[in-house]
Amino acid sequence: MARPEEAKGVQAFKDARTGEEMVRSWGAQSPGREMDSLVDVYRLFIDRRPDIIETWAHRPLQEIMDRGILDRKTRELCFLAILLAWQRHYGVIAHVANAKAAGVTDEEILEVAALVCYEASKCASSSCALSLTEAFKKAENVTLYKP
Repeated sequence: MARPEEAKGVQAFKDARTGEEMVRSWGAQSPGREMDSLVDVYRLFIDRRPDIIETWAHRPLQEIMDRGILDRKTRELCFLAILLAWQRHYGVIAHVANAKAAGVTDEEILEVAALVCYEASKCASSSCALSLTEAFKKAENVTLYKP
């Protein structure tokens, strides 16, 4: 069951029928947020395939919110970490607004960014180390090319 602070947002999601109503209902998570640019991003699907919005974005988020397992702050910080790691600009913009509406501070958002940067660089360096270790092993018997 949705947490009390999210009941209104979940209801807005449930009341949305058209593709545009679905996208605009996402703004219920951060009242006052400008939604026109997000509607523009989804315009193709709004006009031609609103079922894609409903199936892959709208309904799953509604169900996540309706379950109420994670509080808003935790959920938004998780979303931000994922979107920052994936470098998804529009998602970061939307979820920063949602996070701030949930009471997340700028300092907490920047700490999540620091964690993402740390883990991304650690993953990149470990990947390089693994690749080079295997490459050096595979190239042990390679001799200097002489034309």
